[in-house]
Amino acid sequence: MCLGVLSQAAAERPNIVLLFVDDLGWTDTAVTGSDLYETPNIDRLATEGLLFTDAYSSSTVCSPTRASLMTGMAPERHRVTDWIGGHWANWNQQRRAQYPLRPPEWTRELELRHHTIADHLKSAGYRTAHVGKWHLTPPSNDLEAIEPYFPQNRGFDVNISGNRFGQPGSYYWPYRGSGHEAMVANFPPSEETTGLYLTDMKTNQVVGLIQEWKEDPFFIYVPYYQVHTPIQGRHDLTDKYRRKLASGGDFQHTDPGYAAMVEALDQSVGRIHAKLEELGLDENTLIIFTSDNGGLDRGNGRPTSNAPLREGKGTAYEGGVRVPAMIHWPAVIPAGGVSSEPIITHDLFPTILHAAGVELDSERMERVDGLSLLPLMEDPAASLNRAALFWHYPHYHTQGARPYTAMRAGDWRAIHFYEDDRLELYNLAEDIGERNDLSEELPEKAAELRAMIDARRNEVDAQDPRPNPIYSGN
Repeated sequence: MCLGVLSQAAAERPNIVLLFVDDLGWTDTAVTGSDLYETPNIDRLATEGLLFTDAYSSSTVCSPTRASLMTGMAPERHRVTDWIGGHWANWNQQRRAQYPLRPPEWTRELELRHHTIADHLKSAGYRTAHVGKWHLTPPSNDLEAIEPYFPQNRGFDVNISGNRFGQPGSYYWPYRGSGHEAMVANFPPSEETTGLYLTDMKTNQVVGLIQEWKEDPFFIYVPYYQVHTPIQGRHDLTDKYRRKLASGGDFQHTDPGYAAMVEALDQSVGRIHAKLEELGLDENTLIIFTSDNGGLDRGNGRPTSNAPLREGKGTAYEGGVRVPAMIHWPAVIPAGGVSSEPIITHDLFPTILHAAGVELDSERMERVDGLSLLPLMEDPAASLNRAALFWHYPHYHTQGARPYTAMRAGDWRAIHFYEDDRLELYNLAEDIGERNDLSEELPEKAAELRAMIDARRNEVDAQDPRPNPIYSGN
């Protein structure tokens, strides 16, 4: 691959389809290791494009990662460091008293001062659409007050189902539970909607937009609610996986409802890809597929398992942030590429703008933490020459996270826990499951990485947790 071909493709203004899955774990596709889930359409994006083996989300929870995707900034910089609701904000005083630290006053919306990736693409002449989960508005029921934060006011020409909610009330029509009335705003009742699975409904909308916009360059952002709770597989697929599990075999993944959700997701990817091919748009359409955080792994295989990674969503370990990722762009990317270069969600911001030929002024670029992945598209064996990746989560999470900052530099991963000022050190090349803490065995390496963590926190003036004045000591 040469820069001339890349420049030519960018000059032709590729269409961009960003498929952003909620809670999909690192091994939750067949091409990345599942022995149960059937994902031929997702796998095809990898085998015909570029697969990343060491891809990461910007955070162990959703809202920080989504804000990073929209801005190119890491959570410690834009300060959306927890999901918008946050567990701490919803705990009573008795529960808060159980913890020695209290989280900082983190930012609980994508602030209006930030220009989103859609703002930049729209200014460059792209038609822009958001179809799915947003979850970047202030945590308020005052719809008039939070309306400026909705996607249609953040650079998207079209917003379908993007609202203040982090999950649907149900994956079946009318898709809502108590307080979820906005979920149905774009889906008026009809014979077509009654009983229709939410992911299929959204895919209908995406396919329709591609058909409508086929003559213009477009950016369609598809942040699926799938595979977030509630775990509700499409009934026909759930029955299929019940039979598959009952047929015998020692499967790592064992939840038929979750498996059905994954396959419904895969069918959606296939339908979107097929529409691009039907219209002759596939060759110069950049399709990106990834997840907002690691899979929800409660330790019993339900709803999924991230093994061999340790733990999952809402934790400090690899299972919370390592995710599947692949890029498909036939005009630029040769089929079958595999990159082991560590990448992270906020890299997608400069990658997409670079591919679209959009340049930011130097002041804005100084605030972008991500790096363009186009060098890896040209040569999967290339390096981004990045010193380290960081994850700053000064919060508590019900899945197990306690305030921490983590980093990865080469094969080394370090986690600094704030409660007891303790650092854990792992070599991922030898111990991908993070079972052997080397901090005492290799104190110099531990000190080196701790210094890098402190330097990063100082660089961005990261918000740290504080002593909890009502801590009970229990």
